[in-house]
Amino acid sequence: MLKEQERLDDLIKENLKIIQNDEVFSFSTDALLLAHFTKVRKNDSILDLCAGNGVIALLLSAKSHQKIESIEIQEQLADMAQRSFKYNRLEERLSMHNMDLKDVYQTFKPSQFTLITCNPPYFKRNQLHQHQKEAHKIAR
Repeated sequence: MLKEQERLDDLIKENLKIIQNDEVFSFSTDALLLAHFTKVRKNDSILDLCAGNGVIALLLSAKSHQKIESIEIQEQLADMAQRSFKYNRLEERLSMHNMDLKDVYQTFKPSQFTLITCNPPYFKRNQLHQHQKEAHKIAR
């Protein structure tokens, strides 16, 4: 299930595991805080934008029983997320769409979701002291 340079990390509180790769992307404290402070209501339909390796969807899955859709532009990260969903036996509830946000209306309808999360990169393109990995540049 793991590919070269990937590892399986624990999401201890949720009793889940996630595939990560430091050469591409590993989640940070921001993702943990976003998921922790997100209030999920019983009938919410959930979409996670800029989903990376699927950490937000995994964390929210422990707070709810709804289906969670995710969108990520980078194929490698979307693949890691899909494999994490499958590893945790959540592939029936968690879906990853490898697509550009510009194309969202080709797959989803306006006002289809009642809860949308997004943990975008917050560095400017030319800001000093930012990650120089290609995956981080694509996300920005």
